[in-house]
Amino acid sequence: MVKKFLRNELSFLLAVLTLSLLHLFGKNPIIGEYLIVESILFLLIFAVIIYAALGVVHHAELLAFKFGEPYGTMILTLSAVTVEIIMIATMMSHGDSDPAIARDTIFSTLMILLNGLTGLIMLIGGIKYGEQKYNIKSTNSFFSMIFGIVGIGLFLPLAIPIENYAVFETFLIIICILLYVFFLRMQAKEHNYYFRFEGAKKNLNDENEHLPPKTKISSAYHFFMLLATIAAISILAESLSVYVDDGIEKLHMPAAVAGLIIALIIVSPEALTAIRAGLHDDMQRVINISLGSMLSTVSLTIPAVLIVGLIINQDVLLGLTPIQSAMVITSLLVGILSCKDGESNALQGFIHFMLFITFVFLIFV
Repeated sequence: MVKKFLRNELSFLLAVLTLSLLHLFGKNPIIGEYLIVESILFLLIFAVIIYAALGVVHHAELLAFKFGEPYGTMILTLSAVTVEIIMIATMMSHGDSDPAIARDTIFSTLMILLNGLTGLIMLIGGIKYGEQKYNIKSTNSFFSMIFGIVGIGLFLPLAIPIENYAVFETFLIIICILLYVFFLRMQAKEHNYYFRFEGAKKNLNDENEHLPPKTKISSAYHFFMLLATIAAISILAESLSVYVDDGIEKLHMPAAVAGLIIALIIVSPEALTAIRAGLHDDMQRVINISLGSMLSTVSLTIPAVLIVGLIINQDVLLGLTPIQSAMVITSLLVGILSCKDGESNALQGFIHFMLFITFVFLIFV
């Protein structure tokens, strides 16, 4: 039993071991004096967090298999957005006040999920399978919600008078949560069939062969380990934030790099699962994961960071910059056009991936 636990939960145990070592030696003043030491520690913690994300994927995958779609994807996306909220809150409360860190992280997450992840999967899947099909009703539902909340939460703040901004923040918290709760109900009940594609079932046989029978999957155990691994990642993120801030300052890098690093960690669990689904020609699950994560990012992270800002008495800047606005609008419009007929191909993936390259380029220019 112990050997089985050690083998199955190696990523979680490694995260706990890393936390223990950081607690014992992480505050040594010699670390802050040498950039090379900080860089090595940053890479170590970053690698451990990504490896721990594999543990999140493992438990989310088993729960997804047990409960079926779209519940499995909902578990994965909600787990990831929990990590996102905790990491952003950690960065907000650490060091100097940066009111734009939440906005930059949300923006980076949207770009990585829509253009980087989905674009790469469309490109590889298109080369391997030609056209990959999915339920167009799911993409229509996702994009309608994403476009609406992005407009309210990331564009409208630019036009609100400063004297009314506090009231608007309260309204924004309420409206985002209400929209997401209603969407979850629709996804889980009345319009559950929007988020399934029957043609994908034949492609999942090979993927599910390595999974145990559903009756042998303990929901309570995997939920507990899922939450425990997320907690370990979140605590590691606090140490990572120290090295991110120091490294950006010493290397004179753009402040938006912090948002990019956080976003890469946030999307790693979904990215691994989505890539696996794409390689098995299950484009419906890719759509559910990528667009579902985008939706949870804007509808849950925005109210969460506003609440954190109120608690720690820190301003939160949500309005996108002109460059960010142009990238978001272009990406969403291209995404809607790419998903208008329920089929994806390599050309659509290549366009999205080039938009992702453009996003990374603009961070440094």
